[in-house]
Amino acid sequence: MQCLLLILCIVRMIADSSETSEEKRVKELVRDWAPLVWLAPGELFLPLGVPEFLDHMQSDDDYLRTRLDVEVLLRNRSSFLYGRKPAGSVPVYALIKNCIQLETSTDSVGSNIIRDEKRLRRNGGADSAVHSRNVIQDDFGTSMILTNDLPGKAWKTDSMSTGEKTGDFEKKTKKGNRSRKQHFHVTYWMFYPFSEGKAVCVLDLGFFGSWPIPTVGGMCLGILKEYGNHVGDWEHMSLYFKDANYPSAMYVSAHDAGAFYRYDLRSGTFVYESQETRKGIFQKPIFPERVFTAGGSHPILFSARGSHGLWTAPGKHKFVRLPRLYDESGFGAAWPTWKKMELLLKEDNSVLPGWMTFRGKWGNPKSNCHPLARLGFNICEFVDGPTGIPMKESSFRC
Repeated sequence: MQCLLLILCIVRMIADSSETSEEKRVKELVRDWAPLVWLAPGELFLPLGVPEFLDHMQSDDDYLRTRLDVEVLLRNRSSFLYGRKPAGSVPVYALIKNCIQLETSTDSVGSNIIRDEKRLRRNGGADSAVHSRNVIQDDFGTSMILTNDLPGKAWKTDSMSTGEKTGDFEKKTKKGNRSRKQHFHVTYWMFYPFSEGKAVCVLDLGFFGSWPIPTVGGMCLGILKEYGNHVGDWEHMSLYFKDANYPSAMYVSAHDAGAFYRYDLRSGTFVYESQETRKGIFQKPIFPERVFTAGGSHPILFSARGSHGLWTAPGKHKFVRLPRLYDESGFGAAWPTWKKMELLLKEDNSVLPGWMTFRGKWGNPKSNCHPLARLGFNICEFVDGPTGIPMKESSFRC
């Protein structure tokens, strides 16, 4: 009997050790392949961490609402709606779905993947706010990391004390783990406290409201009015890993559309395969054929000015045909998302931050709407805030 118990203990110890090693490798891959996001030049509305956002909100069953009037907050450039410079200070939330079903205890999963601490929000913060302390803030790079697609474009980071280059680090990591098999997908969620709408040329018809009219030679003969602003903004991209130390596929979301890419190991780039429109019939953007990487692994993405839709190239992007709406992106401030990251495990028995349980809208209800809104048209100066992570469908399935 004692021998049997000893054997069971040894087997359990080996299983726990293997699990810890595999979980550590998943974390490394999630960090090593996190995107480099370029904010647009002139971007006013920067990202923000969720706990800080919740400090300024009050909640009910359906909405998170600002404690002060939105228009008052927008007139104050130091308001939380304008966010903060993200590099190293604002987290990206990496939601991991492990496709390999491991028989683990709740305690093991909770301690190795998510360390979550509930704290009472002071100064009138939202009741459901929970701060996760499982934060990675590592610098893996020399003073310069060059992109492999855009000559002369680079971003600076702090040097490692050892002087080891990013490429060297990644080669060593991948070489040392070739025999390990992984199967999971991860979605990198970025949060902005405010999304700026689009200016549309309209003709004011008084009681009948403002009606969109076409521009003539690029000039608006009516007035420009902004529609589609909203408090709260979730943006995301996803990677799919299976039996390799690099992703086999990537999904990039832009508004209500998105594009699927496959990873080409030979060129070290992501190659376009297909796209989808998740909602509506007028959104059909054009996505570039290739997505390049920084430091040999980090996909380079571009956040549109104001709206924050993610694009795979800089420039002007038409994403709605009627009326014609465009996003503009380029090389503003660099956001190396792996600098500060919170890992969330998508499992039934995992411990998640309290805000992950909220299923309402992450912003104020719509207001200042067009008369046609009574007939179901969503034409408002301020539209509803978006739904949160739990209400979004995954781009990949196991």
